[in-house]
Amino acid sequence: MKKILLAVVVTLLLFGLTSSPKVFIGTERETVAVVDAREGLPLSVEFVHSVQRTPVIEELEFHAGRFILRRTIYQSQGVGLPFDAGDGNFRREGEHFIMDDMNRPVENLELRTGKGTRLTITLDGRKHELWRIFPVGTKIFVRTF
Repeated sequence: MKKILLAVVVTLLLFGLTSSPKVFIGTERETVAVVDAREGLPLSVEFVHSVQRTPVIEELEFHAGRFILRRTIYQSQGVGLPFDAGDGNFRREGEHFIMDDMNRPVENLELRTGKGTRLTITLDGRKHELWRIFPVGTKIFVRTF
């Protein structure tokens, strides 16, 4: 945790301390991206599900100081994927299952690169193919500060 805090402090110093919140993507040792956290800022997490071996896209947006999971798009139902009516509005479009209007608050994300999972984060239109940058098992943080 101290290493994460140090990375955030260093990032703040590098980018200048401002009153606007920021979104940080990186590891304990490396910063991948830092952007201003404005209302409606889009973030998507794409990966290949480790069990179903099919692509998943989770779409979030920044609102009121945190991210809100708005939608999950996937191709096969199974472990860890939304399916219940309480999760949102479910529909099918061609080969895709879509759960809209999920509206789940997410304070921070901790993800790991995995073998064959192709972890990719798109923040504010910029794609970061983390699976190409970091070795398998690397913990990736998405934090607001």
